[in-house]
Amino acid sequence: MTSRLRELIKGVRQCKTAAEERNVIAKESAALRNAFRDQDSSYRHRNVAKLMYIHMLGYPTHFGQMETLKLIAANGFAEKRIGYLGLMILLDERQEVLMLVTNSLKNDLGSRNQSIVGLALTALGNICSAEMARDLAPEVEKLLSSSNSYIRKKAALCATRIVRKVPEVMEEFVERAPQLMQDRHHGVLLGGATLLLEICDVDPAQLETLRPQVPLLCKILRSLMLSGFAPEHDVGGITDPFLQVKVLRLLRLLGKGSAEASDTMSDVLAQVATGTETARNAGNAILYECVQTIMGVESIGGLRVLAVNILGSIIMEKLPAVRHSCAP
Repeated sequence: MTSRLRELIKGVRQCKTAAEERNVIAKESAALRNAFRDQDSSYRHRNVAKLMYIHMLGYPTHFGQMETLKLIAANGFAEKRIGYLGLMILLDERQEVLMLVTNSLKNDLGSRNQSIVGLALTALGNICSAEMARDLAPEVEKLLSSSNSYIRKKAALCATRIVRKVPEVMEEFVERAPQLMQDRHHGVLLGGATLLLEICDVDPAQLETLRPQVPLLCKILRSLMLSGFAPEHDVGGITDPFLQVKVLRLLRLLGKGSAEASDTMSDVLAQVATGTETARNAGNAILYECVQTIMGVESIGGLRVLAVNILGSIIMEKLPAVRHSCAP
């Protein structure tokens, strides 16, 4: 039986030279090889966790890659959690062994346990190859309509990776993605905005199809501006600046070259430009994105003057004085 992960970490930290560290890792790697050869399933999750630690130190761990697939194929959540984490750390999309996990991913995407579905979506969204994206795109597309907001959020981020890897399957997500922006859950809204941005980036022809969503995006942005204090979304006194920035970027893409769309968003852009608190970095980030949006769409002259003034104030804002002392 191999040692515990904490014992391995302690042993590595106590090493005073690189040679001592290599000796510790070599002994542990040999013990792990023996454990894998003996098919020791009771401690497989612990051994894979140590394998990830060894990998992060820069030592070879190819001999244990198959153990992660065995953990993923297990029934328990604890084993699957370590297995999927090992999959994302020890493997990448260029390795052929990754294709062996496609069937397990498909089964987990259909699980009744939301945590297992979330693990599969996270792994797929991080390392899926083009072949895996083609095979599993239909399952991810179905999950975009799940009744569970946790799964919808994960599915949206996974779909972003799939669209980037295999643009030809984009049509499966173009209709579903705008529906995510009608959600009340901020995580789903953020995932939906990210997916829409990826769709527009991969295929600019979709901009015309998505322009009818501008009023909805303006409504979302206005509600974020007017909403009261919400601890779960507050960052420096600003309500969900990450979502605000994503929506502003999306509006910039949809308003470029369209006078009608630009006119629709002009009021809310002016509201963001004049009503955002500048005392914190989150507010300045939103203002900077708002300036880019105003200058990137077909906005009126008065709005552009406001944007230039805001940009000037950001540039001219003085940083706190820093006193430097030097020894005589």
